[in-house]
Amino acid sequence: MKISLKIIVVVAVVILVGVAVWFFVFRPKETGPVSVEVASDDGLLKLTMTLEKTRFTTSSREPVRINLTLTNVGDEEITLTFNYRSKFDVKIFDVNQGEDTFRWSYEHIEGPQGWCANVTTWEGEPLTLEPMEITSVSLRPGNSISQIMIWDQHSAGEATQAFPPKKPVPCAKGPYRIWGYAGLSNWSGYDWPQNPLRYFQYVAPDGTLKSVVLETPSIEILLV
Repeated sequence: MKISLKIIVVVAVVILVGVAVWFFVFRPKETGPVSVEVASDDGLLKLTMTLEKTRFTTSSREPVRINLTLTNVGDEEITLTFNYRSKFDVKIFDVNQGEDTFRWSYEHIEGPQGWCANVTTWEGEPLTLEPMEITSVSLRPGNSISQIMIWDQHSAGEATQAFPPKKPVPCAKGPYRIWGYAGLSNWSGYDWPQNPLRYFQYVAPDGTLKSVVLETPSIEILLV
């Protein structure tokens, strides 16, 4: 009877150890929330990007929610002037392909050819691009503005088609990097026309007019 009890105990321990090892090795690699931030050169503004997690399923094209927050971290009130109603942007980089795959502003903001989509040749859902509209926001010390931008795992970049892209394509599984912007982003590695309207402006305490695009460090996510 004692021998049988020992055997039962040993088997139970082996099972528990096996379950623990399996869970450690094969458990979902969910992480989050995760945040990154960047400060302006003069230390007056801070841009923070936050993701709820870093692992998303492709079977249902799980939306990737990207929260961007721009905060006045200076000691005085500051007035920011943007050239569009939209004040933030997101860029997605396909790690496997080694190329940009998506820019939120490309499909939403008017600009020069190549910098934004051509609505007359776009082969996806019809696009209505946001025109220029000067908007100003005053932030007291510690105050901020925020926006949640959603990526539905589609590509509008050279990783899947000719450039500049003409249609959205569902993204493949694999790793991607996400950058957040205050102001508007640009395609990486291409000499397309720079749009001066993508910068926002403010007057620093010393009277200097600043034209700025803030870019966060990237966060790597995985589509599975």
